[in-house]
Amino acid sequence: MSSPAPNTTAASAATTTKKPASLKAVTGFGKLDANALVNTAQLVAKGIGGNPQYFGNPPVDPEALKASATTLSAAILAAMDGGKSAKTIREKQRKMVIQDLNLLAVYVQNVSNDDPAIFAASGFTAKPTGKSAPQPVGAPTFRSLDFGVNSGQIVVSVKAQPGAKSYFIRYAVMAGATPGAWTTIAAASIQKPVTISGLTPTTIYGFQVQALGALGYSDWSAITTIICI
Repeated sequence: MSSPAPNTTAASAATTTKKPASLKAVTGFGKLDANALVNTAQLVAKGIGGNPQYFGNPPVDPEALKASATTLSAAILAAMDGGKSAKTIREKQRKMVIQDLNLLAVYVQNVSNDDPAIFAASGFTAKPTGKSAPQPVGAPTFRSLDFGVNSGQIVVSVKAQPGAKSYFIRYAVMAGATPGAWTTIAAASIQKPVTISGLTPTTIYGFQVQALGALGYSDWSAITTIICI
């Protein structure tokens, strides 16, 4: 009596490995300052948490990431007085948020099935997959800094940087040539000037701008100063 033929189809299926994901997330979160990191974490927490049909079992609970971002935001404020203990707590919390974002970036790459719409819903930015190799984005510059309509306002205009997908603007009170604690805001579009309010009149402020490109974040621009009126 002859032996049954081996099930080659089942054996082949058992040894088949999943094709690596083509869509990869833009990472480099360690290059972000603390405020920009908070903004990024909140965006990802909203994207993953708001789309359970795509992201049903993430390695980091979106609510936990949101809470970590809130804790980091509070630690940033506490560290403004220069206390060593507060700064240590801020840096520890910063590392935790970066670690969570890196875990979630890999998770989204694996579960999005190379679907750009699903990937974008996560809040992460995908690297382009075209044949031409993307280039690092250069540091952008300001077109102008001007006074706003009301006292305590500065109107910021940014020059478009080739390859940039979005921008971050930060500002701080200047003590001579040294900036104080930075405040960072995200600027998804620079087609129109960005008005920053709530500044202190007769105070010198320093401004910088940073771009996000396909391969990550650019360096910050040189500091440009203006006296708020």
